[in-house]
Amino acid sequence: MQESAFLSILANSGPVTWVTVGSMFLLSIGVWTILLRKASSNRRQLRSLVKWEKDLGNTPSLQEFARLAKILPDSPMSRVTRGVLREIEGMSRYVSYDSLNARGQLVTESIERTVDSEKDQNERGMTFLAFCTATGPLIGLLGTVWGIMDTFFAIGRHGSADITVVAPGIAEALMAVLAGLLVAIPASLGYNAFAGFNRRAESFLYNFGSEMVSAFKRADLVALETAQSSQAAGQG
Repeated sequence: MQESAFLSILANSGPVTWVTVGSMFLLSIGVWTILLRKASSNRRQLRSLVKWEKDLGNTPSLQEFARLAKILPDSPMSRVTRGVLREIEGMSRYVSYDSLNARGQLVTESIERTVDSEKDQNERGMTFLAFCTATGPLIGLLGTVWGIMDTFFAIGRHGSADITVVAPGIAEALMAVLAGLLVAIPASLGYNAFAGFNRRAESFLYNFGSEMVSAFKRADLVALETAQSSQAAGQG
């Protein structure tokens, strides 16, 4: 069975190349773990986002938000909804035109807190991907420089630039470059893809929150108008 060129080069490499390739191997495990985990998480978020958009309609009520939050309890929109409902439960039952803006502001602040928490959740692992994107090529470059230095040292020691003297060092240098790129390329692609998804998810959550604020204010206005109508009817 023909021996793999990669394994053959690695078997005859020096300690610096082993450390470089080993470091890249460990980083690649972390990179692919994050890529798979976040890809799965983003798919779930996307499915729930489509479900919310489809079922909410144009002018949803707070009851509709609460109903969907029970159907999709693990979605970011459900967490935003539960935070708003908790905030509403702590408010006074008395509603006036003077208190409308203050009550709406409390709901808005609750939404912002939950969205910030969701942003932090979505950003997990992104720092590591950015680190691997920037560091992988540099570590590979370090191994490359070391391999070239070793090649020139071998040329000086043997007094010849024969291919058998030059090839091992060059092979080590190229292996270090390859190891760095195998970490940096998927990390960079994943980072950019997830960053784009996070921006879209954040924008959707803020729009979603705005719809909740509108639904809450509509409910308050309806309550005020109903109370005024009842009062007018009683006076009549």
